[in-house]
Amino acid sequence: MGDSAEVSEWVEILEPESQKKMYANVISGDCLWDPPAGVPVKASHENQWWELVDASTSRSYYYNASSHATVWERPKGGDIIPLAKLQQMQEQLAQEEANAGAADAAPATEPAAAVTAKPVAAAAAVNTTTPQAPVVEDEAAAAKKRDVAEKLEDCSDLNQHKKGFIFKRPVSLATMLAWSKDIIPSPMLMTIRKTHRKDAIDLFKLIQMAMGDRSNRGRPFIDIATAIVAKSWAVNVLRDEFYLQVCKQTTDNKSSKSEEAGWELLAIAVTFFPPSGRFFSYLEGYVCRHIKGDESKISQYAEHCLKKLDRARQAGARRGNDVPSRAEVELAQKNIFNPSLFGSTLTEVMDVQNKEKPGLEIPWVVTALAEEILRKNGAQTEGIFRVPGDSDAVNTLKVALDKFTMKDTYTEPHVPASALKLWFRELQDPLISEEYYESCIGAANNAEMAIATLELLPPLNKKLLTYIIRFLQVVGQKQNQAVTKMSGDNLAMVWAPNFLRCPSEDPMTIFNNTKMEMQYVRHLVLNLKTDDVAHLGLKFYT
Repeated sequence: MGDSAEVSEWVEILEPESQKKMYANVISGDCLWDPPAGVPVKASHENQWWELVDASTSRSYYYNASSHATVWERPKGGDIIPLAKLQQMQEQLAQEEANAGAADAAPATEPAAAVTAKPVAAAAAVNTTTPQAPVVEDEAAAAKKRDVAEKLEDCSDLNQHKKGFIFKRPVSLATMLAWSKDIIPSPMLMTIRKTHRKDAIDLFKLIQMAMGDRSNRGRPFIDIATAIVAKSWAVNVLRDEFYLQVCKQTTDNKSSKSEEAGWELLAIAVTFFPPSGRFFSYLEGYVCRHIKGDESKISQYAEHCLKKLDRARQAGARRGNDVPSRAEVELAQKNIFNPSLFGSTLTEVMDVQNKEKPGLEIPWVVTALAEEILRKNGAQTEGIFRVPGDSDAVNTLKVALDKFTMKDTYTEPHVPASALKLWFRELQDPLISEEYYESCIGAANNAEMAIATLELLPPLNKKLLTYIIRFLQVVGQKQNQAVTKMSGDNLAMVWAPNFLRCPSEDPMTIFNNTKMEMQYVRHLVLNLKTDDVAHLGLKFYT
């Protein structure tokens, strides 16, 4: 490098993160920490601007390492340093890293985000282990970060982020899992494939918008929440990514308003999809650590999340082909602090309906759906309760029922039939609660004993169970079975999981108990006298 043609090739620039001087060759793209020997070097100064290229538009933009300003227009009177060659080399290295399994960031779409949104791989040059300046941090906040990090330290799917514009340095796990005003440079999880990496980063931007940490351009919270839920629900691999991103943004968040918005997102999302089994225990633990037993909003959000997580683990994600609608997301938002007719306890359901339909003995939604099934000729429809109704129509009906209306947008009875099963399946506590489960299973081989177990149940549970058994008896009358193909045995098989939930998580125990659950319900369908609920409206054919 001794000839005159190379006199102006080397420039002194400031590494953005540490503000340490380094030296770049604008022709070759080489970059060094130490001054190159034997050649002139142009000194850095406050009016030095780097000329770079936005990958998404191929448009030049300009970055000032002293002020961290980023602009599209060429600064007038600025000392422009063309670093496109250096950028190109570093992006090639980043691509090689990505091909080896490390994710790169999505291109920036705004000048203000351009620099922080374009991390580049560690240069092949020397020393990339420059010590970072110490950061003074509140000990409680630091302990919280460490606690979050420790919960995920065994998760091999976690993608370690790197920090720095030219020389990328690994970011500690605790820092990576704490709130940040910056866009994440890559997905949080390594399991996110290349086809969904941009989706993961776009998801983070939406979360920042919903939490007020990024301009929402006038979009209401509910619209952003709907977009987040729809994106995460539709793409399975984004579900854990979403939960991890929200946990990150609600950890060590200095803004109570932002933190509460993040928890509201979490409380809405658990209504529609659970995390994977691999991530479930982490999220459950994170939620439990925020239940304080007080009246704070975050504690209430956490309590709601825990209830929904428990049911989601058993019931799985919301079903359907269409993404969750705005109306469904609004309902999920409302139900955080106002119990719904779906997914609540029996007592809560009765309290809710007493405001709209006082004086009813059992939940209105059950009687309304039972009558709708009969009105749609369900007792004469093949496969009733066995054939599922259209999931999207069921979701629409569910929203209408929560407003105490019956939205008739379907022609066949399988839709209300599926909605009725869904109501029982989503009860916070099963109709036959866990404390009576063993007694019922123990009575599975004796009809009289099975019927006697109803006396163990609370009065409301007993009356509701008697009503729904009467309804199954009406549907299962012999004159209907030739058409429906639903005998007492078949009805018991379909309905047992809606009445009873095995408290064990052991697959073998669950499997072995399934037959006894069916036998127990079969005894009720075939032998229970239900005249004491005849006044509630169901009549047998004569």
